[in-house]
Amino acid sequence: MTRLLGALAALLLVGGVFLLPQADEGRLAAARAAELLDTEFAASLVEEFGADDGSSWTLSLGQVSGTEGEQSLVSRQAVARAMRAAAVDAGRQLNMEGATTPSTDGVNFSIRLDEIDGQRLSLIATSTSASLETSGDFSPPAPTSLLPPLVAIALALIFRKPVLALFSGVLAAGCLLRADAGILASLNPLKASSDVALAFWRQFEDTDKAQVVGFVIAMLAMVGVITYNGGLRGVMDLVAARARDARRTQIATWTMGLVIFFDDYANTILCGATMRPLTDRFRVCREKLAYLVDSTAAPVAGISIFSTWVAFEVSQYAPQLPAAGMSAADGYAVFVQTIPYRFYCLFALTLCGIVAITGRDFGPMLRAERRARATGAVVREGGVPMVSELVTEMAPAEGVTPRAWRALIPISVFVLFTIGWVFYTGFVGATEAGLDTSFSSRGLSNILGAGNSYAALLYGSTTGLVIAVFSSVAARLPASGITMAGLSALKATAVALVILYLAWMIGAACGDLGTATYITAAVGDALPPELLPVLLFAISGVVAFSTGSSWSTMSILLPLVVGLAYQLGLESEIGAAGLVVVSIGAVLEGAIFGDHCSPISDTTVLSSTACASDHVDHVRTQMPYALLAMTVAVVCGYLPVTYLGASPWVCLPVGALALFTTMRLIGQRADESSDVGKIKA
Repeated sequence: MTRLLGALAALLLVGGVFLLPQADEGRLAAARAAELLDTEFAASLVEEFGADDGSSWTLSLGQVSGTEGEQSLVSRQAVARAMRAAAVDAGRQLNMEGATTPSTDGVNFSIRLDEIDGQRLSLIATSTSASLETSGDFSPPAPTSLLPPLVAIALALIFRKPVLALFSGVLAAGCLLRADAGILASLNPLKASSDVALAFWRQFEDTDKAQVVGFVIAMLAMVGVITYNGGLRGVMDLVAARARDARRTQIATWTMGLVIFFDDYANTILCGATMRPLTDRFRVCREKLAYLVDSTAAPVAGISIFSTWVAFEVSQYAPQLPAAGMSAADGYAVFVQTIPYRFYCLFALTLCGIVAITGRDFGPMLRAERRARATGAVVREGGVPMVSELVTEMAPAEGVTPRAWRALIPISVFVLFTIGWVFYTGFVGATEAGLDTSFSSRGLSNILGAGNSYAALLYGSTTGLVIAVFSSVAARLPASGITMAGLSALKATAVALVILYLAWMIGAACGDLGTATYITAAVGDALPPELLPVLLFAISGVVAFSTGSSWSTMSILLPLVVGLAYQLGLESEIGAAGLVVVSIGAVLEGAIFGDHCSPISDTTVLSSTACASDHVDHVRTQMPYALLAMTVAVVCGYLPVTYLGASPWVCLPVGALALFTTMRLIGQRADESSDVGKIKA
């Protein structure tokens, strides 16, 4: 019955797309026109109409008209945002007048939409002496741009076959992208297959994604080797000395998730792969392990001031801070100010701790935990773990003595090498760009922003694998056995990597279709200022859920936030600067919340992979916990802060108490009527 209701809800979700209204074409055109204003065109504008002293650009905006010819604040803000972003890409500070009201001697912009051979969008800059123009094809994103991710999500929930579901979503995207050629062309199976192959190749040749895949392969191969040489068993014995039952094992997993704060990918793979044998021993279901891993990884990396996330997050809104009377160099300081308002991340981490410490669960997770405690089935009957039994049932080599150092040294080398490489490449890159690299908030932000985190993860995991191999040789294990241990881990990850690539393909298709642009343009900005953070949180969550990427969601929404929040905040209880800080935090939080609920999210896929959980089961069991943390974040966090002017330092303990009370009321212990949770190690 539950599955039938889920299928009905999924079908209604997909069908509801056809009832959605089209977004305002002027807003869509303004967003697309801003994309045309790239770094090269911006430099040409400054050369023709402004000034460039080598470190900063100076430009004044005059009249900015939309597609209908009228003066549009939306169009003006879009051009101003694009100019600021282009200046950052060019390594310049931007001095700009006319961002909110026209400058009398500024350059005039107009956005023109032509209906010749399809729609053609042009951005034209003019003054009394010159004119510059850039143009591109324009296809306004429609409500149907939501179909590919929704088809994938619906089929995943109905059939519990993520490969089939994601492949269907990619096919749907291919059909929509060919819709202009006619219905017969869009449904041609040969053309659809070629579209899928092309979409895969686009992801396959992406260097960053290749490095992520290499990191996953090297990490899992390292886990295979340290399992074979007895290192992982040694670590388990150390942890088991204190984590002697299911509850303490979950607390250890949660604690490890908090400690590995510098990157969500590294957090996911390390925690999942290291703790899985121990949680299996104490009959903790794989769904619970995946939840603890997934719901600590992104939240702790997202709020850490020293992580691979912080520089990216700051870079997305810092160029817009001048619109709020601040300097772009204040971006890192603003990020620190948002931390008390990062309600979802803080409450998600708190909820993980409450669940682990109290041993209480509810909903699908409670049923999964009861199954595991009663029967020892850590994966439900019929469930398909993301990695095969080749990995999950690997054991130390016969006769080898378990030694924790054989695992701890490779893992420590991986962590230290990764952090060191990020800082090394960041320092070199920031120095070459002439940026501040001093030991200050600005200097650290510049270093982290210039660091290559993807390469660091790949090189760090590869170095850790090499050290693991040497430690196995030192244990006098045969080379053939060491090689097979690593290869066994690789052979077991094929399906996981297919799902990861399909998730990336869905995300890229959403970018081509303008899914996120449609969502943001359809909502508009006519609302009470007190509701702005909640609305931004909701939009960010929907975009991340639909696209499967928290980072792309941030890159789309954060540049829109600063100017809008500042204008609305002038008349709010919290004040303009306060609303800017809270709104930035709300976008960051909504992106992570949507990512947690989405089966097409790469971090969700990696969590299922590292924990060897059925992917759809992981999503189904985690979603109620994410929704609970989200509800408390809104009710106990954003609304009191914006409507009552409450301090976040009051809201945080109130929200934590609400979570604890809720779990006491609706949560139950899976093993409270039996002793099966305590079994001999």
